Amino acid sequence: MIGPQEDDCQRDTIVLAHGLGGRPLLMRPMARWLEQHFKRVINWGYPSLWSPIESHGKEFAGLLRQLDDDEAYGRIHLVGHSMGGIIARLALAEYLPRRLGRFVMIAPPNRGSRVARRLAPHLGRFIPPITQLTDDTAGFVCTLPQPTAPELGIIAAELDFMVPEDNTRLGCECDHIVLPGLHSTLLWRQETAEQVRHFLETGKFYRVTSST
Repeated sequence: MIGPQEDDCQRDTIVLAHGLGGRPLLMRPMARWLEQHFKRVINWGYPSLWSPIESHGKEFAGLLRQLDDDEAYGRIHLVGHSMGGIIARLALAEYLPRRLGRFVMIAPPNRGSRVARRLAPHLGRFIPPITQLTDDTAGFVCTLPQPTAPELGIIAAELDFMVPEDNTRLGCECDHIVLPGLHSTLLWRQETAEQVRHFLETGKFYRVTSST
């Protein structure tokens, strides 16, 4: 993996992954912002509703293998929203890129979602990922191994009724921050995009300190 001393982020590749029920269109505002700062931004899409999370993780791992073979670019950074972050975790467990950079999870259900738990009995038969994203401590997402990414940052939404702040935490992250917004609207705020960029470049989020 690339060491932190290599800070030429303009050579790097960013891979974005949307969440359950989403489409790449939802990540487009952030992609446009990041395109101003990094050499290549891939806004990855997948049919999120109809297949178990593991199948998407395998597909994502295949993409990481392809990118890792292209030495024309620098590091490979990951940004996942909601279930997209869980998919990225599974992908890294299957294939860890040699040129892996940093990983930002936005509103991730790392410890599950109570909304998913309530919906699972009614929709889980038709939408398999819902049953995998519940906050049942013995459930799928809550029993995943810790991410293999060495530099992980997590952003939680201040008013997230899908995934409360505590459920976004893992304990192994380098940094964690709570930003204004809802579970989905967090994606469209420029402050979120700026925090993502700052973490990808430095390995930490920035805080505004008040002067006295």
